[in-house]
Amino acid sequence: MRVIKVLFLLVFFFVCMLFFVQNTAILETPLLLKLGAFGYQVQSPGVPFYVVLLLSFVAGGLFCTLYFLAEKVRLAAGMRSLQNKVNALEKQMAQQKKSSVATPPSYVAAAPATAATSAAATTSEPVKKAEA
Repeated sequence: MRVIKVLFLLVFFFVCMLFFVQNTAILETPLLLKLGAFGYQVQSPGVPFYVVLLLSFVAGGLFCTLYFLAEKVRLAAGMRSLQNKVNALEKQMAQQKKSSVATPPSYVAAAPATAATSAAATTSEPVKKAEA
């Protein structure tokens, strides 16, 4: 993936250099920037167009970098919070496993079944079903 990124950047740089070389006359024309608001007028000195173009490109790159840096910090904080929850739940699960192993469940000893109790159990079941 890194090789593809590097190749893409090289192609992009090559195309930009071709653009600048082939359009030097147009890119060197001075550009006057004006801003008028609330009765105030501000005007920049004549700046070549390529300087404005390059500064715009750099400013866009900086704004994108700041945005994605802030997004990365936000996602890292969320991931850290979720990791803390996972750790707490794992610790709780380990404690529950220890407590269930330490105190084994008590089993009720079943009385040995005799022929008389077996017959009584089979006759009482249909009565219970009929009542229900």
